[in-house]
Amino acid sequence: MPRPGMMLGCNPRPAGLMAPLLMSKYLSVLTLVPAPEKVYREYKIPDDAWGMFDNDTIGDCTCAAIAHMLMLFTAHTGSIVIPDLKSVIDFYSGASGYDPTKTRPDGSNPTDVGCDLATILNRWRDVGLCGHKIVQWADIDLTSLEAQKHGIHIFGATDDAVNLPVSAMEQFQANQDWDLLPDDGGNDGGHSVSRFGYGGDGATCITWARRQPGSWAWWQKYLFECTVVITKDWLNNADGLTPSGFPIDTLVADLKLLAA
Repeated sequence: MPRPGMMLGCNPRPAGLMAPLLMSKYLSVLTLVPAPEKVYREYKIPDDAWGMFDNDTIGDCTCAAIAHMLMLFTAHTGSIVIPDLKSVIDFYSGASGYDPTKTRPDGSNPTDVGCDLATILNRWRDVGLCGHKIVQWADIDLTSLEAQKHGIHIFGATDDAVNLPVSAMEQFQANQDWDLLPDDGGNDGGHSVSRFGYGGDGATCITWARRQPGSWAWWQKYLFECTVVITKDWLNNADGLTPSGFPIDTLVADLKLLAA
């Protein structure tokens, strides 16, 4: 079970709910240089500013992850947007059916059942969070570290789902990196995190209001969904390019053609 102050809540994707785009189709037809050896974008946001978004008491990790993504995108391309707690909870309620009025005296809530990435990303596209919508989203190849690196580099982040082992919960509480252990204690549940940076040893996500590094071997073992979003919030209007140098309107047009 999740530890105090660390709620999970990322569910498997429902059968038949497919990604609208496949990043592999895009990356395979473009002649891309290798992804940079290192990407670090979290520096724009102080470590104490990420925010929990109530993921210490309810299973809204999928919504906390996209709130962190909106913060980072806007911090790099204009004025940072920090979603207010009510907006994040309302988003979670609209996506999952969570009703805070049904919380019991012991803190449990039968409507707090978590959500899946696809439902969250479709709602971000169709309804928006704090007035900000994404244009579209796409799946990343789980087996390709290079594709995951390109996703972080080109699109600013990956929105991920991981099966957290007991060992990862304990490592987080001990301020240790996520790394493989011979006995991981078994699966504690699904969790959603956003990855903004990586280096030679692994990639770093934001979860439970702080940065959490994990080795590449750890990500390869426990990652079960990896997605990117296409959003104009990742666009510097002064030059029409993303911070990584890509024209986002061209990316959107290319992706739509490749998804056909």
